[in-house]
Amino acid sequence: MKITNIPLFFVVLCVSLCVVLDATATTTWQQVETSNSFSARHEAGFVKFEDKGYLIGGRGVKAVDEFDPDLLSWRPLQASPIELHHFQPSVWQNKIVIAGALTGAYPAETPVRNIYYFYPHKNKWEKGPAIPEARLRGSAVAVIKNNSLYLIGGITNGHLDGNVNWVDRYDFITNTWTILDDAPHARDHAQAALINNHIYVAGGRRTLGKHKQVFELVEGKLDVLNIETNEWKVVQNELPTPRAGIAIFAHQDDFIVVGGESADPNKAHEEVHLFDSQSKQWRKKPSLIQGRHGSGVIEINGYLWIASGSGMQGGSPELNTVERIKLDAIFTNDK
Repeated sequence: MKITNIPLFFVVLCVSLCVVLDATATTTWQQVETSNSFSARHEAGFVKFEDKGYLIGGRGVKAVDEFDPDLLSWRPLQASPIELHHFQPSVWQNKIVIAGALTGAYPAETPVRNIYYFYPHKNKWEKGPAIPEARLRGSAVAVIKNNSLYLIGGITNGHLDGNVNWVDRYDFITNTWTILDDAPHARDHAQAALINNHIYVAGGRRTLGKHKQVFELVEGKLDVLNIETNEWKVVQNELPTPRAGIAIFAHQDDFIVVGGESADPNKAHEEVHLFDSQSKQWRKKPSLIQGRHGSGVIEINGYLWIASGSGMQGGSPELNTVERIKLDAIFTNDK
């Protein structure tokens, strides 16, 4: 058999190309094929519990979809007892917590009157404590620190009006609610990140459907609550691209704002911006392949994952895709 010598430059070129492709695969968002799919949804939550992800809620009554990142597969679990959408999910002890949600059809949705719990190990829903009647709202921020749930902002009258800057704390141990000082800005369709003892509330808008201003009044200000002193501050540097329906993920001293929607009717946002809580500066990070809003970002196995959401302003198209990027590609040490 005749052996042909391969030119050295060709070998070097092939190796270099492989290195570039491998680097690209870890420094940009990549669409991930899974062995089966999930129920497409938006205005929902994507939250990590232990070593799996959970797509939960969304318009219509949806099953919880459990994501196994090792098998790249989805498993449908029990459907929610009522329609739950427009909320920020969180985890406390052995359950996923949904508080400050909306239910019903656009544009006159109503606030959900109770906190709801989902137990992943038991595949079981539970109706939790009532939210005080005078403080009912949906599309609110919900963050848990230790044994306390912080419910911030929201809207009292669906997509019509009733934007509020209320702040309430619920104690899981004593089953008591406490009204705290109002936030600097009223907003709905926002999310928040917990870093140490501070809650960073970003994105969102003041939805005023009664005045035909559903998407326009986006909020660029970043409000920060010190939960030890109950004091609010407003960061001078605003979110570079103000938008609502965002997803937030925090890591160490930084957090990212991912996707969202605004007044552009043609697409959802694909932008990703990182906020450095030490320097108080924003930095642009690799954008999503597909812009989306009404979902969430989680971290498992060293990757950030996002799934589902809506690909345009409003409720369609609901996406059935999954994207991921290496955690280190976003949270680098380039400070």
